[in-house]
Amino acid sequence: MTFLLIGAIVVPLIGVPVVYGFSLLLKDRAGYVASLLSLVPLAAVLIAGVEGSSSPQRSYNELYSWSPIGTFGLRVDNLSLPILLIISLLVTLIALFSVPYMRQRIGDDPGRYGLYYSLYMLYSLGMIGTVLATNLIEFYLFFEIMLVPSFFLIAEWGYGERDKISLTYFIWTHVGALVLLVGILVTGFLAGTTDMDSVVNNLANPSTVPSLVRLGVVGAMCFGLFVKIAQFGLHAWLPSAYAEAPTPISALLSAAMTGIGGYAIVRIVMTIYPSGFQALSAIFAGWALVTMFYGSAMALVQDDIKKLLAYSSMSQMGYILFGLATFTSFGISGSMFQYISNATAKGILFIAVGAIMLQFRGERSMSKMGGLAGKMPITASAAFIGSLALMGFPSTNGFFSEFLLFQGGFVRATIAFSDYRVIVAILGVVATAFTAGYSLLALRKIFFGPSNGDTANVKEAPWTITVPLIVLSIITVVLGIYPGPIISRFAAIGKAIVGA
Repeated sequence: MTFLLIGAIVVPLIGVPVVYGFSLLLKDRAGYVASLLSLVPLAAVLIAGVEGSSSPQRSYNELYSWSPIGTFGLRVDNLSLPILLIISLLVTLIALFSVPYMRQRIGDDPGRYGLYYSLYMLYSLGMIGTVLATNLIEFYLFFEIMLVPSFFLIAEWGYGERDKISLTYFIWTHVGALVLLVGILVTGFLAGTTDMDSVVNNLANPSTVPSLVRLGVVGAMCFGLFVKIAQFGLHAWLPSAYAEAPTPISALLSAAMTGIGGYAIVRIVMTIYPSGFQALSAIFAGWALVTMFYGSAMALVQDDIKKLLAYSSMSQMGYILFGLATFTSFGISGSMFQYISNATAKGILFIAVGAIMLQFRGERSMSKMGGLAGKMPITASAAFIGSLALMGFPSTNGFFSEFLLFQGGFVRATIAFSDYRVIVAILGVVATAFTAGYSLLALRKIFFGPSNGDTANVKEAPWTITVPLIVLSIITVVLGIYPGPIISRFAAIGKAIVGA
C-alpha cells in the first residue's frame, strides 16, 4: 500500500501547527511556508493522476480500514483529478496573495498571522478531502471541515458586520449540510453501507428503493448541495459572505469551495440515484435559469466591486446546475468544466480586486476608480482575461464550458421534444448577455476612462499578487485553446451516468 493521497490530507493537517510556529518567527512571511506546504497535495494529486491514467479503471485508489463504517477511501479519477488540481493550485497561489494582503489587515501581531494561516491550512484540507473521499460519511466529515475554518476566517478578518455575516453563513451552510446528512444516512441504511462503490452496486436495481423514497432522498441531498452552490432562494448567505470576507478567502470561497457542491451532485446524487435526479431535472433546469438571471441582474446594479463578483458567482453556479439538469453527457462535462473555468476566472478577478484594494486604500466603489489600466497593466490584463472567460469568449476556457452545457440543454430538448426544455435552453444562452454586460461595464469603470485625483498615485501590485494573476491567466487561455485532456475525462463520467 502506498501513502500518496493520505499525504495530501496529512500534510495540510501537520501544516496547521507548522505554519503557526513559523508565523511567530516570520509574521506575514509565513504565507510563503503555507504556499510551499500546499505544493505537496498538488504534487501528490498529479502523481496519482499519472499513475491512475495507466490503470484499467483510469483511477488511483487508497483504502484504509475504518471500523465500523467501512473504509476510509481516497480516489483520484476522471472526475476528481482536474478539480483537485485546480483546488490545490488555487490554495498555493492564494497563500502567496495573502502575504501582502493580510499584512495590511493584521499588522505586526505574530499570533494573528499564526491563527490566519493555521485556519487557512485546515480550510484547504477540508476542500481536498471532500473531493478525494470515497465514503459518504467521510465525505460529510470533510464537507463540514470546510465550514468551520471559513467561518472563523470571515468572523476574524472580514469587513462590515462580520459577526452577523459569518454567523449567517455558518447557519445557512450548516443547515444545508444537515439536510444532506439525512439523505446520506437514509442512503446508508438502504444500501447497508456508506462506501460509495458498494452503495452504487447495492442500489443499482431501481426496484430496490421505492420511487417515492428515491425522490425524497434525491430532494434532500440536492437541497443541501443547492445551499452550498447558492441557488436562488437558498443564496441569502452568499452576497455578504463573499463581499465582506477578507479577499483571499473570498477568492477561495468563489473559485474553489462553492463549486464543490456541483461536484458532489455528480459524484453522489447522479451516480447513486441517476433516475431520481433525472425525474427532477426539469425543475432543476428552471431553478438554475432563475439563478443565472437573478445573479447577473443583481451584479449589473452593483457599485461595490466585491458585491458584483459575489452575485456573479451566484450566477455562475446557476450555469453549473443548468448543465447538470440537462442530464446529458454534454451538459455534465460542460458543468464540470464550468467549475474549472469559473475557478480560474474568479481566482483572477478576486485577486485583481484585492490588488486594487491594496493599492487604493481599501476602496471598493467602482465609481471612484478609473484609468487604472495604465497604472496597473498586469492586473488590468489579467482582469480582462478573467472577464472574457466569464463571458464564454472564444480562446478562453469559459467558451468550451458554456458551449458544452448549452449544447446539453438543446440535446435534452431534442430528446424530450419539450417546449419547456427548448425555452429553457434558449433563455440560458440569453443569460450570457447579462454576464457580458456587467463584466464589460466593470472593466470600463475600473480600468478605462480618465484617471482622477484618488487614482493618481496607484501603482502595480507586488509580485506575490502579479505571479498568481499571470499563472491563472495562462491556464485560462491554455485550457481555452486545448481543453481536450480535461473535457475527455469529464465526458467519460457523463457517459457513465447517462448511459450514452
